[in-house]
Amino acid sequence: MLRNPPGAIRLPDPLAGNELLSLMARRRTNRQAGAPTITVRQLADCLFAGLGLTGETRNCVGSLPLGMTPSGGARNPYEAYVVARAVEGLDPGVYHYSALDHDLGRVAANHLPNLSELVGGQEWADDMPCLILLCARLERTMWKYDDANAYRVVLIEAGHIGQNIMLAATSHGLSACPTAALCHSPIKRLLGLDRVTDAPVYALTLSVPEMDGASRTIN
Repeated sequence: MLRNPPGAIRLPDPLAGNELLSLMARRRTNRQAGAPTITVRQLADCLFAGLGLTGETRNCVGSLPLGMTPSGGARNPYEAYVVARAVEGLDPGVYHYSALDHDLGRVAANHLPNLSELVGGQEWADDMPCLILLCARLERTMWKYDDANAYRVVLIEAGHIGQNIMLAATSHGLSACPTAALCHSPIKRLLGLDRVTDAPVYALTLSVPEMDGASRTIN
């Protein structure tokens, strides 16, 4: 990070009396779980923060949903899936989150994999209560934008959604650990996604973080 030369204008203290920025400042990525479970309410709030719908608008195409994050052309290309190992109030399994109805639908799966099998062999993930997978349906954006560079808009949106999930997790005293090290073929088989335009892009684990000095807080 670069410093300005002497004479730069000092700005007001950003954390003085600002609850939102104070919450953002508490966000940390901690890869060591301090408790074996989280609650379904904590999971639900994180999902809603990332993908929940708050209303609708209309244009020449018709009715379009308004979400918790901006989406290029209001195309909302992302679907979220949850691999739940230890969520209180939720049977272990694989679920699809419907932002339209704010509910979870069970996804038929032959087995519940270790989370590390889905995130590039990262063994720390196996201790986490659950994993949220953000999968893009690229045709939603391709329908409107035929420019080859439009895929970048989809990738940027994953960051918007992930940041909201992380902040909601922080408000619950959780750590949401993001990763883009995804094993695409196992994820698509697990979720039953068989089209070229179904693309796993981003993932976040949720857990109560271990707070002792040996915890793996990385950023």
